[in-house]
Amino acid sequence: NFEPPLKYKWMLAIIKGDAMRSMRRIWLIFLIILITGICAAQVPDLVGNWAGSAPAYFIEDGAHDLVEDDRIVLAVVEQTDRLFTGNITFMRDGEEVVEAFAGAISADNKTLYIAESKGYGFGTIISENEFEMVYLEHGKPAIAAIDQFHRIKA
Repeated sequence: NFEPPLKYKWMLAIIKGDAMRSMRRIWLIFLIILITGICAAQVPDLVGNWAGSAPAYFIEDGAHDLVEDDRIVLAVVEQTDRLFTGNITFMRDGEEVVEAFAGAISADNKTLYIAESKGYGFGTIISENEFEMVYLEHGKPAIAAIDQFHRIKA
C-alpha cells in the first residue's frame, strides 16, 4: 500500500476536493438542463381541422364503421393553454351531423380527453399532425370506436 510522503498529502487533498467540486458542478449543470427541458415542454397546438375514420363496435350490431362515409372531421376552433373546444362533423343516416365538444390535454402533453353530448374520447398525441382517439358512448347501443386523426393542411 503506497503512502505519499507527508509533504505531498496536502496537495492530494486539494486535488481530491477540486475533483469533487467539479463533479458537483457537472451534476448541478446537468440537473438544471434536465429541469429546464421538463418545464419548457410546450403544450401542443391542436387548433385546425383534423380528418379521421372510425372503425367501431356496436354492442348489438357488431363491428362496422361508426359513420357512413368513413370520414370524420374534427375542427378545433379555440385553444387556451391545455383546454380546447370545437366541432365534430360526420354523416349519419344520410345527413350531416355536427356535434360540439370540449377537450383537455393532460400535463404530459401527450394524452387528451374530449367530452361531447353522447360520449367521451380518450386520446394520445402521436405527433404534431396525428393523434389517436378511443371513443366510448354509453346507452343503447353502447359503442366503442378507434379514430385516427391527421391534420388537414391548409
